[in-house]
Amino acid sequence: MSFFKGKNAVVTGGASGIGLQVAKLLLQQGAGKVAILDIQDNLEEVVNMRSNFPTQNIIVIKMDVSNQKGMDATYEEISKTFGHLDIVVNVAGLFNDQEVQRTLLVNLGGMINSTLSALKIMSKEHAGQGGIICNMSSVVGLDPMFLVPVYAATKAGIINFTRCMGNDIYFQRSGVKLITVCPGATITDMFTNFTEKILFPELGDESYRVLDRLNKQSAADVSRCILTALEKQENGAVYIIEGKRLFPLEMKRYWTGIEQQLGE
Repeated sequence: MSFFKGKNAVVTGGASGIGLQVAKLLLQQGAGKVAILDIQDNLEEVVNMRSNFPTQNIIVIKMDVSNQKGMDATYEEISKTFGHLDIVVNVAGLFNDQEVQRTLLVNLGGMINSTLSALKIMSKEHAGQGGIICNMSSVVGLDPMFLVPVYAATKAGIINFTRCMGNDIYFQRSGVKLITVCPGATITDMFTNFTEKILFPELGDESYRVLDRLNKQSAADVSRCILTALEKQENGAVYIIEGKRLFPLEMKRYWTGIEQQLGE
């Protein structure tokens, strides 16, 4: 039986791209109830999903993930509608390094907002049943990519926030595991008008040379790997998704001071 059968899930950024593919795959795998949170409402796709999965509950909430109070209220609403929540996949994000504040607020702030709001209703400390939260970062959060410094900074922040929260000290209290996935180049609207959205548009020629060399995968490929990562249930894990495959990362520690303090 599918791990996802009868589970209740939230997908942020679920109206298009990778988020939409994750929502569809969760439904295909038997998820009972799926909530899509997105600033866009892709009604045609939602109508298709409802006709393809008539026995499953699909709700769509138009919400800006950077709105903290709005996210708290949204998760409260989902909790009342669904009864409980098992899975959250945070995909919502944007790429436009020209819009520095918006990029920080949506990509990093929105992911933190969604994670903390979800924990309030998923945690066993708050009468939840535990579960798993998957936050989507990027390979550029692991390794510098000179073309996208602002975007890359938000993706690095996502990795570290999720690794901090994916500590067993939190899991023992909440029953919620947290994992990070870092897709490589994926065919989404990120690459539409790419050179107009980079921090220094005069690097347009260099950007085309870089983009041409990238091995790109589809949003559907990435979504399949995300569901595999969810099934593994490995708290604190970080994965790369590259060439349609999922690779666990061994995250090296550089700072040893805290370990000495705790060991004294």
